[in-house]
Amino acid sequence: MKKVIMLSIVGLFGFQLTNAQSPWTREKGKAYVQLGLTSLSYNTVQFDGNKLENQGDYSDITVQAYAEYGITDKLEAQLVLPYKIASYKNIGISQNIAGIGNATFGLKYKLSDKNWKISSGIIYAANSIKKDAELVVSTTGINASTILPYVSIGSSHNKWYYFGNLGYGYMDNDYSDYLKATIEVGYNVIPKGHVMLVLDTRNPVTKEDAYEKDNFQWASHLDRQAYNVFGVKANYEFIENKLGANFSAFGAFGIDNAPLAPTINIGIYTKL
Repeated sequence: MKKVIMLSIVGLFGFQLTNAQSPWTREKGKAYVQLGLTSLSYNTVQFDGNKLENQGDYSDITVQAYAEYGITDKLEAQLVLPYKIASYKNIGISQNIAGIGNATFGLKYKLSDKNWKISSGIIYAANSIKKDAELVVSTTGINASTILPYVSIGSSHNKWYYFGNLGYGYMDNDYSDYLKATIEVGYNVIPKGHVMLVLDTRNPVTKEDAYEKDNFQWASHLDRQAYNVFGVKANYEFIENKLGANFSAFGAFGIDNAPLAPTINIGIYTKL
């Protein structure tokens, strides 16, 4: 069977989160803050192994604040605050919803700082979404809370860096648990710029009841999401160790229970 390569949504919990969990942590008192934007428009969905076309015009825009802070030289705190603006249009129908998505909190601890860096962490994504059962586009995130413990290992050499992480997502509200893994390789192509190649995968482990019974959900936030993603990211610092920007795009196969459409992810960040 011919595999179709396409751009699709990528994230830790089904919503957009472009910062992979590397083994490096912020030094005590140091911070990283990023404001990002992801735009997604689609009318085709992969649902339960079937490609459903002409489902109406969906628009999904997420503005997201992401922050890291070094509590100690080994312990880092993380915060993600996404705000979603979504709409749906079809013949005789025009609906909109906007509000906070799944607010996310995390802690990461450095286990080893030798040639190979090793860290372990835990991420909690709250069910802080807005819901409206009368709308086609009915929520601003996944209708469940998620706890994701993970381990990350990586290193660097000359202009290269590389790392991988593996985590397990525990979900409540009858949502299915999943296995999440990422591999990233980056190269310092110019003094202030990096190009990164990414392999990102998510696969359900259990099959719970939310898949059939959660009428709030739409294609961006379905239960049992699965994907295998190859991506390219680019990063450039306008002021070294102070101000920069990034961009990412992903091509995916093995997608299920998610939109089939291109996404654009851009961000501006500062280091404090």
